[in-house]
Amino acid sequence: MTAKRLPLAESPIRGYMLYSYHLSVTLSHVDIWPWFFSNFVQLQCNAAQLALSDFLSGSRMAKGEIHFTEGTSPFNPWLADSSVLDAETMEGMGGSISEYIVDKLRQDIHVETYVDEFYIPTLFNGGTTHFGHRLLVFGYDDQRRTFNIIGFDKNSQYKELECSYAELDEAFFGRSPQIPERTRLHKPRPDARSPAVFDKKRFLAILGEYLTSTNTLLNPDLRGDLKPESELWYGLKVYDFLGEYLTRWSARRAVGGPPGIDFRGFHILWEHKKCMAQRLKWLAERGVPISPDMRDRFGQVQAMVEAARNRVVMCRRGLLAAGKGRLLEIPKQLDVARRIETEVMEELAFIIGRHDADLIGATPARV
Repeated sequence: MTAKRLPLAESPIRGYMLYSYHLSVTLSHVDIWPWFFSNFVQLQCNAAQLALSDFLSGSRMAKGEIHFTEGTSPFNPWLADSSVLDAETMEGMGGSISEYIVDKLRQDIHVETYVDEFYIPTLFNGGTTHFGHRLLVFGYDDQRRTFNIIGFDKNSQYKELECSYAELDEAFFGRSPQIPERTRLHKPRPDARSPAVFDKKRFLAILGEYLTSTNTLLNPDLRGDLKPESELWYGLKVYDFLGEYLTRWSARRAVGGPPGIDFRGFHILWEHKKCMAQRLKWLAERGVPISPDMRDRFGQVQAMVEAARNRVVMCRRGLLAAGKGRLLEIPKQLDVARRIETEVMEELAFIIGRHDADLIGATPARV
């Protein structure tokens, strides 16, 4: 076989690859929506980033990140035991990982690896910035000697792309030190787990902590490098974080500070609302008495958050001057969105708590 493309579903979360890769791979094999809708509720951010001194690699853009507290691939019950590249195999590659990846793809295994994006021209940082990042490879063409990959292109659009074998080799071994365990081999087995179920008890517990901006249930150390002194904010408090980030960034920009503004936190907040709207629809279709009015009110939340996100994105890309973006209006807009969301989510918790539908099953693996 000279060419092969493995299936890849559309991920409900695309703002960060640590979520999108494993979700798109798993959804191409298993109906995980009941499991997904039981989880992916809690959000977190690091309050230290409000000092505007933590910059994105290769830039002067102060980070303003928000993350789902749950959702990395080790948390995914269908991929938690995925194999990884071992040091001995990597040492025997002789400077080329391409043959190894092709072999895994022939076995229907998606390969998530870690590269320096500088060496892959089609990626956002290709040819401009040395930037270490994960990369998913899902296909190959031996005659053209190209791989099918997915990531952010030059326009920051998350899409399917291509790179050559040589480019991927250089990008992989150009990352020093290269940690072999960062290369994970994903092949979900539908028969290896019980069917995905909606876990009412888990959902209500996580939603409750989201509403109270607390976290006792989930592991917040997404990458295994969380510092003990880090002050994390959770749940609804991420609205305060984004509002304060904009206020401080605008004040610094007014006195000649760095122009780059981080829109990723606003994007993740919007994706969170998009997923919640999908969850409300999914529950209603399965008999949970969620009224059209509830969904309409949450639709207002989603629309307000999306409008805020779009305004920040336009300023970030230079399509709208920061002074004309009315960015300081956004914190007030976010306050309104939070108030409406709080009301709808409290109603949802009450309805789910009283509902006795056949949505409840075995508890998914805990983080």
